Amino acid sequence: MASKISFPHGSDWGVIGPEGDHDLPVDSTLGHRFHLVDGKVVDRYDGVTDDEVREIDAERVVERQAEELQAARTALVRRVKAEAAQRIANLDWKVERARERDVLNGTTTLQEVYTERELIRLASNEAETAIAKLATQEAIQAFSW
Repeated sequence: MASKISFPHGSDWGVIGPEGDHDLPVDSTLGHRFHLVDGKVVDRYDGVTDDEVREIDAERVVERQAEELQAARTALVRRVKAEAAQRIANLDWKVERARERDVLNGTTTLQEVYTERELIRLASNEAETAIAKLATQEAIQAFSW
């Protein structure tokens, strides 16, 4: 195992090899676990083995993926809400027309327009429920409403 490390691309990520510029503080094959601070090699994962580092990294990847998935769901819900709001706003002219007709003709067309708006709200709510169940980025990208 090489016991030297260099930092050819900056101080944040080391390259382990026999031609390195610095001694490793611990035996390792994982260059990302080290960074250079004030000319000294520092182990980000002090006190753990390379196998434990791999486990920690894997857990972080899973956490990051879950966070990204939730962020994508949240963005999709915002899009659905915005579209539902726009669809409802687009019916404003129908509300005005229905009020006038109801007054002039004694009809109940305003109720029909309100029902149409409520159906949009219900569909939006159903879409949000479906979005909450999406388990992959691909499913989120494929979702349409």
